[in-house]
Amino acid sequence: MRRVLRGALAASVLTAASATAQAADLPSMKSAPLPPPPPAFSWTGLYGGINIGYGFGDSSRETGGLGYISPGSLAPAVPLGSAWGASQDLHGVIGGGQVGYNYQVNPWLVLGLEADIQATDVESKAKSGIGVFDATGAHLQTADSTKAVDWFGTVRGRVGFVLPSIPNLMIYGTGGFAYGQVIHNVGFADNFAAAAAAGFAGGAVGHGYSDDTRTGWTAGGGVEWSPIPNWSVKAEYLYVDLGSTNANSVSLNGGTAAILGTTTPVFAATQNSPTRFHNVRVGLNWHFDPFAPGLVSRSDGLSSLKEPPPPAFVDSYQPFQVRLKIGSVIPLDGHGTVYDQGIAHPALGSIGRLSGLTGANGVISGASTNTSTSVIPMLDVAYYLTKNWAIEAICCVAPHHIQGTGTIASDFARSWVFPPSLMAQYHFTNFGQFQPYLGVGVNFTTFWGTRVNNDVWGIPFAPGSALAGLGLPGALATFQWATVAPSWGPVGQVGFDYMFNEHWGVNVDFKYIGIHPMVHATAVAFVPGAPALGPIFVPVKVSLPINPIVVSAGVTYRFGGGLLQPVLAKY
Repeated sequence: MRRVLRGALAASVLTAASATAQAADLPSMKSAPLPPPPPAFSWTGLYGGINIGYGFGDSSRETGGLGYISPGSLAPAVPLGSAWGASQDLHGVIGGGQVGYNYQVNPWLVLGLEADIQATDVESKAKSGIGVFDATGAHLQTADSTKAVDWFGTVRGRVGFVLPSIPNLMIYGTGGFAYGQVIHNVGFADNFAAAAAAGFAGGAVGHGYSDDTRTGWTAGGGVEWSPIPNWSVKAEYLYVDLGSTNANSVSLNGGTAAILGTTTPVFAATQNSPTRFHNVRVGLNWHFDPFAPGLVSRSDGLSSLKEPPPPAFVDSYQPFQVRLKIGSVIPLDGHGTVYDQGIAHPALGSIGRLSGLTGANGVISGASTNTSTSVIPMLDVAYYLTKNWAIEAICCVAPHHIQGTGTIASDFARSWVFPPSLMAQYHFTNFGQFQPYLGVGVNFTTFWGTRVNNDVWGIPFAPGSALAGLGLPGALATFQWATVAPSWGPVGQVGFDYMFNEHWGVNVDFKYIGIHPMVHATAVAFVPGAPALGPIFVPVKVSLPINPIVVSAGVTYRFGGGLLQPVLAKY
């Protein structure tokens, strides 16, 4: 019996060992390791995009007043002044672009910083009229005010809140610094019912003007949603406060000299205008992070999110290039020659020649101009024919002031400038990540939105001139309108890119642009103490060499290497 049991046990052991050996020869049913899950959505990284919206006022009121400092010949008494208020109606379309950086602190909190700049056609018109009755009789004092915001920008912090269950949706609050170009123009007048009886033509008129870059603050909030990777859409509200401007004036045709038996009373007037408006807009952002770790292949063929050691720099062919930069346009030779273009008054002729300011060559002596420096965003787009040769188009929009000096001491005019350039470039690629280049090309500069400033400047009458013979000290003048002709010119360029990898880098660039536009304007002059002469129109021409250097710096992005081969590779 024992022998039988021992035999059965041995047989079972041998059977189990045989089955185990056969199982080892069969394919395993154990599944392969699963690839790692995709990384969780994160708002961390850089972004840039565009926006468009609508701006409208906050029911602010302009306030002003007018008072007299001399009576004129209407009556021995000084006419009464008045004070007023008028409602604004700021409104207009707003559009521009923004760049920023987000950092997601935890699944529900995002901190960020954003800067934007927008062109606008936000404008307002306010009118007021006050009837006054005093010792001079009845008169109507009026102020017609126009105000425009040419452009504005902000630099803001952002605090965003995210529901972990909806990680690609963020609600945020924002606030910070605001700045913008505000133009405030006011026409003042006082029309006297007794003017005809007193023997002088019309009432007292004047202009006040302010054209400055204003600063202030902004606050608001919005919601941003990323429906697909790397892209998001947003809806945003901002309240912008750029402070207040003051437009001041005296009467241009007022004076105390006894000429033709009458004088016009002299007033001092002011208009205060706050610039505060709401802005509702939508935007589109592209998100990227050039320094984020990528997927790394493992020896088992799977992917890992572990960041690899920094690879050696590889400069592969990437035919397309975009640069976003900030540039400063610095005129080297902004001193222009000013010409009096000839006869303009049916009785008096050219005020420049009559006053002795214009020589035989037509040049107004002592008159010159300067052109202001401007800091602007810039966009460069390039295509590389080879790794060394490229064609680049450079685009920007810049506001400039043309400032009169000497005889025409005035903030002459302001104009928007569009100076696109087309460049041929050679890039040196034998210095590794540091890649300098040289370029030559052509520039075509156009000007639009030119408007004159209503600053008042004086024309002294030279001894021996016709008007000086009347015993008058001089005239007060202001520019009425101006245009700037387009200009062609050559461009020279030198710069460098420092590439972090085959796609991303930073850029520093210097350009010289040769442009020499011509400005045509008309000034209107009034002679204090001789209101019966009426306005005297002076056509003015300014030969304005600008010839700026443009210094810029920004971010370079190259792409498209997997799509195309160098066009000139076979050559």
